Amino acid sequence: MTTSIIFKRAVRDIRQNLVTHIMTTLVVGLTCLIFVFFSFFSFNLQQVVERFGRQLAIIVYLKKDVSQEKIPVLYQKIIGLKGVESVNFVSSEDAFKRLEQFFKDEDEVLQGVDPLFLPPSFEIQINRAVYHLDRIRQIANQLSKWPEVDKVQYGREWVDRLEAFSRMVRVSVVISGLILLITAAFVVSNTIKLTVYAREEEIEIMRLVGATSGFIQGPFLLAAFFQGIVGSGTAILVSFFAYRYFQAILGHTGLARSLNLEFLPLSYVICFMLASAAFCVLGTALALRRFLRL
Repeated sequence: MTTSIIFKRAVRDIRQNLVTHIMTTLVVGLTCLIFVFFSFFSFNLQQVVERFGRQLAIIVYLKKDVSQEKIPVLYQKIIGLKGVESVNFVSSEDAFKRLEQFFKDEDEVLQGVDPLFLPPSFEIQINRAVYHLDRIRQIANQLSKWPEVDKVQYGREWVDRLEAFSRMVRVSVVISGLILLITAAFVVSNTIKLTVYAREEEIEIMRLVGATSGFIQGPFLLAAFFQGIVGSGTAILVSFFAYRYFQAILGHTGLARSLNLEFLPLSYVICFMLASAAFCVLGTALALRRFLRL
């Protein structure tokens, strides 16, 4: 019964103070919109780093005198190393076929070349390589000491650059996110406080007639929850339509295909909307403390 009354009062309050609630919701929505756009770009930037990281591989060149019987043994040893996601054996013949495919427009380059001149090798993929670049170095150093291994390549310079870039992206995301979160907290909390202050007399009257704190807070908190959900939901929709619009414009360009931008995942969207609603409820509850002295 009490829940039904609080809900009806919240709906009535929203109707009676429609302009105030709309302005508060707009402020929440605009703040969320900035945060969503920032999250979209940081999410896709991290996706680009991860896609590039998945292309990182360790190439282990074996000595030419390694017997065929040792290949399965070496394969099992490599696949058993911590952090190794997959291993692909490339024979000398397969490596030569790749080389032929590379020079398919210049056949004369490989004329008379022995297909067995290339050494057999293992191509090793590291699980979530972009987050375990140090593990790539450790495995490469470990493999280089094996007696059957002639040479190990893993693009050391590219690994160092990717590590520096990935670290820069993560630090930038954290710092920018904190700054934006503090700004959003300031704007939204002050907007909600203004809404509560505008109804100071109403709150005082309700206290004088004996209304409980929960009964007074209920409609405000429920309205704040609606504002958080509607504001963040509107920001998500605007961002999604903007994403689809620019995707349609850039869909036929090479830049769009290379970047392969993705919208925020559904789990992130749901968490974001709930967090926005919780933030609005918390801001309203803190603003009410001044009058209720909780």
